[in-house]
Amino acid sequence: MKKDRYCSFCERCVKGLTVASMFFCSAMLGVALAHVVMRYIFNNALTWSEEFLRFAMVWFTLVSAAVLHYQKGHVGIVIFRDMFPDGLRAICIRVVPVLAVIATASVAVNGVRLLFRTYKQITPALGISMAVPYAAIPVGFFFMTLFGIAHIIELTFGENIPERENFS
Repeated sequence: MKKDRYCSFCERCVKGLTVASMFFCSAMLGVALAHVVMRYIFNNALTWSEEFLRFAMVWFTLVSAAVLHYQKGHVGIVIFRDMFPDGLRAICIRVVPVLAVIATASVAVNGVRLLFRTYKQITPALGISMAVPYAAIPVGFFFMTLFGIAHIIELTFGENIPERENFS
């Protein structure tokens, strides 16, 4: 029962992150279009648009990476894993998600530390705290950690070991 609650919670998070990802993409498109119009039609470029686009791209990338992590869409080198004998292959399939959770949790924690070191810095064009763009790191990796835990739960309680890939 708790497994189902956790997985449904993760699914709701993915829906929210997908909306956030679409928001950042739309905002980038709108600001880039406004920048081009202002620069080439009105001959008066926006002073803040490049900085905004850079920060929005960081948020878009890390939020989208979290969604991709939930969908198990990241690049993986399965050809080596599938060369292993069945027992070693099963261990590898169960250990790699645990290592991924450790790695993503570590980045999330260090991202929070980065926020505490940079929150007093102000961006030159937008005039906001540098903690705002840097917050994408702990937020994105926090969700990757949550989704990695969901993958471990699935492997432990429900999902079978995936079949070998056929590369021929």
